[in-house]
Amino acid sequence: MIKNIRSIAVLILPVVIAGFIGCSGASGDGEYSVKTNKVKKKQEVASLTGIQKKSLIEQSSLETLTNIVSEYSNKTVDRDAVMIRIIELINTPYLWGGTTTNGIDCSAFCQRVMKYALGIDIPRTSIMQSTVGDEVDRENLQFGDLVFFNTIGRRISHVGIYLGEGVFAHSSSSGGVKTSSLNEDYYNAKYVTARRVIK
Repeated sequence: MIKNIRSIAVLILPVVIAGFIGCSGASGDGEYSVKTNKVKKKQEVASLTGIQKKSLIEQSSLETLTNIVSEYSNKTVDRDAVMIRIIELINTPYLWGGTTTNGIDCSAFCQRVMKYALGIDIPRTSIMQSTVGDEVDRENLQFGDLVFFNTIGRRISHVGIYLGEGVFAHSSSSGGVKTSSLNEDYYNAKYVTARRVIK
């Protein structure tokens, strides 16, 4: 009996702790600076062959990504790196407080893509992420900008990565990691701001 309780505690405790810093977690104290290590990440992505990149796109099975191909095929290493990391996570289930390919929330999705694609460290929660980088007007959005939404009526509670043509990638509670349009009635009404952390 005690062994069963310990096993359950080991499984539940990390989820409870992670829940406090999840997608819509509260902001923390102090300054947070964006740190980058682009050189190493550029070398890692540059080592992938065109066939490997094409294979990753085919694995995603998302029709909306075909609308982004013109931007993806720009051949800039940063864009390739971001797209590869997003595609790797497509269809990952949503998990509030989750940070892995077994389940991930919106802010962890953005944090993971920026870290592993570009070596950019951003905070863990959507609220804190909305304080880093430079503010961007909606009409000036560029590939890689973070887009923020108020989905709970009180404050910023959701974040995604802008891809272009009005499309952004995010981890949604209704479908996991996927792409959606800023022009959908729901996201259009909930949109708050955007930040640029890619320099």
